[in-house]
Amino acid sequence: MAQSSLIDVFHEYRSELFAFMAARLRCPVTAQDLVQDLFLKLFAHERSDEVANARVYVFRMAANLVIDQQRRNTRLSGALAMADAYLNAGEERSSPERQAMANEELCALIAAVGRLPPTTRRIFKRNRFEGRTQREIAAELGISQTAVEKHIRKALAALSAHRRRP
Repeated sequence: MAQSSLIDVFHEYRSELFAFMAARLRCPVTAQDLVQDLFLKLFAHERSDEVANARVYVFRMAANLVIDQQRRNTRLSGALAMADAYLNAGEERSSPERQAMANEELCALIAAVGRLPPTTRRIFKRNRFEGRTQREIAAELGISQTAVEKHIRKALAALSAHRRRP
């Protein structure tokens, strides 16, 4: 298997990769999506001549995709818990007025995100909603990690300023 390409290894171990991911995620649908993502990554970045053990490399990429997905799930769970706590703060059941106020605030924040400059908005969404790291975003957009940090700070400052308005 010394000269086999990463795509060949992927095809040879596709069912094992799926089982590996599904066991860790406990969700076959998400695992199937990640297997497809893995194929696309391997197809786009085929470097089999630089890899000593292609099978280990492909499984390490699969493990990294699983970890990234688990981080996204954790972030989403945290955001949903915060939203639930906000809606139900201090009350067994939130009143219709409180729910309406929370919905208005959410709509206003979504609109504030929409008013961010396009690059800042794209970077903010990728970081906060898709769970991508600053390093990943920088590599994807071909900019420095410092520039990504500045865009995220700019977005957070704008959203913070929006929330302080009466």
